[in-house]
Amino acid sequence: MQQYELRENDSKVYYNSSKWKSNNCGEFTVIGKLNKYDLVNGRKKYRVYLCQFEDGTIVEAYFSAIHIGNVSNPNSPSVHDIGYIGEGQWKASTVETGKRKITKEYCAWSSMIQRCYSEKYQAKFPTYKECTVHERWHSFQNFCEDIQELENYQQWKDNDGWELDKDIKVTGNKVYSKNTCMFVLETVNTNEMNKRTEIDKLTGLVYMGISPTGEEYEFINQAEFARQHNLYQGSLNNCLNGRLKTHKGWTFKVKE
Repeated sequence: MQQYELRENDSKVYYNSSKWKSNNCGEFTVIGKLNKYDLVNGRKKYRVYLCQFEDGTIVEAYFSAIHIGNVSNPNSPSVHDIGYIGEGQWKASTVETGKRKITKEYCAWSSMIQRCYSEKYQAKFPTYKECTVHERWHSFQNFCEDIQELENYQQWKDNDGWELDKDIKVTGNKVYSKNTCMFVLETVNTNEMNKRTEIDKLTGLVYMGISPTGEEYEFINQAEFARQHNLYQGSLNNCLNGRLKTHKGWTFKVKE
């Protein structure tokens, strides 16, 4: 509490010890009023309150957000019931030229969580079954701190075409963690997957490719199909993973 500058809370609605319920993160209690104000018609309006969730997490919230339950606990799992944003400097999105943009770190982290904990995703890509994320990386803040020390981090940060990999550094590994992961070129990762496991054949999946002119093709080997049609296998795979919608006018899906 000492890091907050508080003022007397004389609100009859959002008074100290008043209890409220958030839409997604459980109950919280108003514990103080911040000495922050907005100028409204030249008058100071103090409308920001301190709220504490049942796990002890303290957040700031406008009275209007409290009223409708739009107050979030950054330490509450919000991504596939496993991942949580946490408290710290790293953001899921930023605002650039008036538009909100998802950060590169959040894309990598949320995709990793999805691969390991989304049943819908694993139904399409069963090779990720039994894969897990180390408990430390359930926190987005910890993930962002740790990946700065991974091999090829700066290449990934500054360029497109790089991705997080868990099993080139440690063959056969199924756990995403600081000690097992590195950043690799998308093409290198795809080639390693094909050489090591022939993943397309092992899954038994049949894929469908729809050309820019509407022809439909069935195939089981992504690399071979990409070569035959002058496509990039990494981009083809990203279409199947939902990261891209199209590649050179083609669309792809797993055949039901």
